[in-house]
Amino acid sequence: MHHSDPLCLPVAALPTTLPATPLVGNTVHSVKNSKELVDKLKDLRISPGQKLVSYDVTALFTSVPVEQALEVTKNKLEADNALADRSELTVEQIIKLLEFCLKTTYFVYDGTFYQQTHGAAMGSPVSPIVANLYMEYFEDRAISTAPYPPSLWLRYVDDTFVNTEETAVDSLTQHINSIDPHIQFTIEPESDHKLPFLDLCINVNDDTSTKITIYRKPTHTDQYLNFQSHHPLIHKRSVVRTLTNRALQYVTTSDDKRAELQHIHDALRANGTRSGHLTYLLIRTELQLRIQI
Repeated sequence: MHHSDPLCLPVAALPTTLPATPLVGNTVHSVKNSKELVDKLKDLRISPGQKLVSYDVTALFTSVPVEQALEVTKNKLEADNALADRSELTVEQIIKLLEFCLKTTYFVYDGTFYQQTHGAAMGSPVSPIVANLYMEYFEDRAISTAPYPPSLWLRYVDDTFVNTEETAVDSLTQHINSIDPHIQFTIEPESDHKLPFLDLCINVNDDTSTKITIYRKPTHTDQYLNFQSHHPLIHKRSVVRTLTNRALQYVTTSDDKRAELQHIHDALRANGTRSGHLTYLLIRTELQLRIQI
């Protein structure tokens, strides 16, 4: 049977990239990864009286109000002049499919079927897109209506990096937690002139400038893929490359880069990485470091 309506196509025939995907992360408040955050914080200075804090949304995906999120997504799609270039679906069809995906989540417990009645499903490929679009709407509203708007607000999914007046931290926290009863934030203020965010640690210097180092949780064990294990060699080498490249790209001062490379050397040596291989990589990264300096 032939169907001309895209909604009647089998799932395998639908596009693998959702039409709303390119709309995510195009605001001044969004960061796509740690590297972009480093770039945006490159010249950050913390003026006297200001304080760094981070906010974390509690259970973002399952807290997103679906009806409002669909409305936000619809408005974004309607304003997108390039939609017809990447999808044959109309805005109404896309929203209808999203609504079906978001409102038909179920699970089984003790032999009984339950339907999720609020929020987006964990593990669904549409959930990050819808949640991010809703958070972009949410943060625009939150910042524009704040009694004392922060000077910097950068968000990665459910984690937000904020620089604001120290006297305004409590009022800002109360304000953002009053906008939507389901979207609630926990706060972590800077401590000892440091604030961890993602896998970075933002350090405030005495002269108000900032520097960035790698952050490891207190429970971090430096346990990596053992070099003597029966994994493909390319996987073992990729561990070394990933850690060293992160040190070179994220850490902002030369001394901290060298300290981070030494930490990586010691950790990987303890994980059975061959000394010769580590020496080669450290020479290579040191040359790259000198070029960057």
